[in-house]
This record gives sequence, C-alpha cells and structure tokens, in this order.
Amino acid sequence: MAVYTDVAAEDLGSFLADYDVGELLAYKGIAEGVENSNFLVHTSRGYFILTLYEKRVAAKDLPFFLGLMEHLHARGITCPQPVKNRMGEVLGQVAGRPAAVITFLDGMWIRRPTPGHCAALGEALAKLHLAGLDFANVLRVEKIKRASFGSHHPGLGGTFRGW
Repeated sequence: MAVYTDVAAEDLGSFLADYDVGELLAYKGIAEGVENSNFLVHTSRGYFILTLYEKRVAAKDLPFFLGLMEHLHARGITCPQPVKNRMGEVLGQVAGRPAAVITFLDGMWIRRPTPGHCAALGEALAKLHLAGLDFANVLRVEKIKRASFGSHHPGLGGTFRGW
C-alpha cells in the first residue's frame, strides 16, 4: 500500500484551510504507488490528490517536479496541476512531511491495453517530451544516472536541462 505516513483528519483540515479548495468532507489512502503517501481528498469543491513526499524524495527536488507539471499543462498537456495555497505556494507540510495538493483527473487505468491504446500512449509520450524541451528548471540527477546507467555510460555527467 502506498500510504506510509498517516494523516489525522484534524491535521488535514487545518492544512487544507490554507488552500481555496473548500471544506474537507472525506479522504482515503490510495493503494497504488510505491514511493509517496497519496490520498484521495473530497472537499466541498471537488476531488483532489494529497501527496506526502516521503524520505526517499529530497525536498529540494520537489519544486522541479511540481514546476514541470505546471510547465507541461501550460504547453497543452493534460496533466494534474499543483494547487497553490493562499500565499501562492505549491508546497506545504502536513504530518511532518512535505506535501502538495494536486488537481484530480477523472479516468481509470486500462486493464487490458490494445495496440491502439499503445499507439495513443506513444503519441502522448512524444507530445509530453516535446512540451518539456524548453523547461528551464534544473535538476541534478547524479544518483539516478548511476542507478540507471552504472558504468555503461561513463560520459554522462553534470546536469540535465529540460527533457
């Protein structure tokens, strides 16, 4: 299950009071996922996702990922958006963890993808990559590169810019 940190209803209600998302009606943990704690949050203004970033994610890297979501959306990619709090910030803290409220996109995962689904996925992935080419934020990914490429690509070094 992908809920590693539990959130008390009182704490969540206090956290959400800093956002223009309405009153908390209900919430539940989301079982999918492997790295962060995720909750489906139902408020008087709709559904949202609350993500608590666990210890495996460096807090200093979170603005990159949240900024990328905003960037892709601005380029026409259908993707969830970080919700800004009343101070204009997308990152807060609840239950001792960095946290973000994200818009909820309706839909279901496809249990039995067809070749047509795969083709549509490939097209969407290409559009995503093109939309991210001019993303100016910078993220150092030395650890990721070492884990992904090991010594097979010794020339990879420095900083990745864009996608």
